[in-house]
Amino acid sequence: MARNEDTPLPKLHPSAPVLNDIESAPVSRSATPPATSPPSPVSPTRDGKDKDKHEDRRAGKVGGGLTEGDDEVADLPNNNLLIVMPSLCLVLFLAALDQTIIATALPTMMAQFNASPSQYSWVITSYQLAMTLLTPINGRVSDIIGRKPMLYAAIVVFTIASALCGAAQNIEWLIVCRAFQGLGGGTIMGLVSIIVSDIVPLEKRGSYQGFMGASWGVAAVVGPILGGAFTNMSHSGWRWCFFINLPTGGVAFILLLLYLKLNKPRIHTFRELQRTFDFLGLFLIMIGSSLLIVGFSFAADHGFNYVPSIALIVAGAVLFCAAVVNCLVTKRTAVIPARLFKTRTTLFYTIASALHAAAFIPCNVVLPQFFQGVHGADALQAGIQLLPFAIFVSWSTVVAGQIQSRLRIVRPVTWLGYAIGALGFGIMIGFWNWDIKLPMQHGTSIIPALGIGLSLQSPMLILQAAMPLKDMAAVTSVWVLTRSIGGSVGVSLFQAVLNSDIRSEFAKVHAKWGQGPEVPTSVAGYHAIHDMPDGPLKVDVLRAFANSFKPCWIIALSLLAFCLVITIPTRAYSLNRPRGAAAKAGTESHEGESLEDFEPEVDGDSKIIPDPDPIEEKADPYSFASTPTAIGSSAASTDKERS
Repeated sequence: MARNEDTPLPKLHPSAPVLNDIESAPVSRSATPPATSPPSPVSPTRDGKDKDKHEDRRAGKVGGGLTEGDDEVADLPNNNLLIVMPSLCLVLFLAALDQTIIATALPTMMAQFNASPSQYSWVITSYQLAMTLLTPINGRVSDIIGRKPMLYAAIVVFTIASALCGAAQNIEWLIVCRAFQGLGGGTIMGLVSIIVSDIVPLEKRGSYQGFMGASWGVAAVVGPILGGAFTNMSHSGWRWCFFINLPTGGVAFILLLLYLKLNKPRIHTFRELQRTFDFLGLFLIMIGSSLLIVGFSFAADHGFNYVPSIALIVAGAVLFCAAVVNCLVTKRTAVIPARLFKTRTTLFYTIASALHAAAFIPCNVVLPQFFQGVHGADALQAGIQLLPFAIFVSWSTVVAGQIQSRLRIVRPVTWLGYAIGALGFGIMIGFWNWDIKLPMQHGTSIIPALGIGLSLQSPMLILQAAMPLKDMAAVTSVWVLTRSIGGSVGVSLFQAVLNSDIRSEFAKVHAKWGQGPEVPTSVAGYHAIHDMPDGPLKVDVLRAFANSFKPCWIIALSLLAFCLVITIPTRAYSLNRPRGAAAKAGTESHEGESLEDFEPEVDGDSKIIPDPDPIEEKADPYSFASTPTAIGSSAASTDKERS
């Protein structure tokens, strides 16, 4: 339907986020603009100016993808990314590796120190707890004191603590040093993602975040293999699980010291911080998330009927909810920006990231147990059997980043990942039985790995695109924190369900045969199953063990399917985000418009005044196609009409 040229187009303030270029609907179904009636004179009124501004915005000339405060963010510094990015990925790899490398070395370490079961779990929990404590503050604090000082200090602390862990003479020494290692490692994991957003433009960030995700995936599977190899070297070979961080961390530190270039932070006085920073929210988040981590760690060891676990989880949940409410109502600079909860896109993808971690991270724990129990593999062999899963997680993470950077397809990649991941776990439910052969096992493990990799790092890019540039560090820290909590919850949930189901299945075997092995809790228990004489009893035991894992696959399938459902009704945001001088030029062209003109709705979409007689067809939010030719043609036609 043709538009009367005297009717002004709706005003759109530059702070309103716009649809991603590749996911926005075309202006017209054809490559040429629709025919219009001859233009009538337009008086130089504010309505005419608004029309010019809106059409310029459609043509991508000004205001595209801007949010409030983008013009105040400094331009990107020049960095040699061929050196800086591998160095950042290396320190990220080391920090992630220390969460998995001790998995196969822990039994030897505990036997050497004669440690109790509670001390055994605290070697892992102390690292996670310390890491969680610093994750919420990485964003806001690094905004104040700078990224480089925090990153360099974190690498130094992590390296020194690694040396002290390797030199530990008793279990108490090891637990304390693991906590300090977690302080450094947690800061490294948070700051690396933040620094990447500081040195790489948003439209190219997906490919680099893909390599970061690959570092996570490689660390997840190489860790147990390295730990087993070091442990088998000698009686004290496990110490090299920590000493390996010294030379590699030192090389990365020197390269970053020489080549990393970042913008200088704005200097804040202590009086300013005292007046503006939300210390109450920081306290609630740190304590609440820490209680959740410890509570679920206890639940993984003792089950959810353990009273201290319940108390810690309830207290942590209450404090964390109070922190969220505080971030919504506080007038100070919140640790978590309020927009994250008020915008449906950021809220749903934050939830999906936590659920994704709850489905993925426990796989690195339960899959080796499956391999050991069903195939009789030792710790090193179980790590090798995990390689196909880890390789395809890493590979698909890199592929997802390349698709997002080159084709500007973001949300559909995550949807595809959630769908393939859910399908893969569904296949595991049907085919991962006690008699599964290794080729079938490797082939079917690739399918959920592809889905997990496609949706591993993509949500962080979506969150960053939907948030103002000034909140980039804070929202990245929130993403890391939610994944940390989600992973801890997932591990506890999977372990509790698996332990309960194994006991139930083995009880059925004992009731049927009146005999049978005990529930396996160690490598010796797995060997006891395979040392049984061949016969129907052994088959029933192996079947009971394999069937105990099916509830875990069902949980993973359900989590990924829920992620798909809640993220489909989200909104796409532009990856073309000018900053600094470019953003300032865009906002100056909108001079005279106040920020009050833009009020984001609570459902997350920009408030756009509806056009009474639209010239465009209704936008399809799920369209994959882009029609820059049509947009450019429409803009050119409008310019000719004006002249």
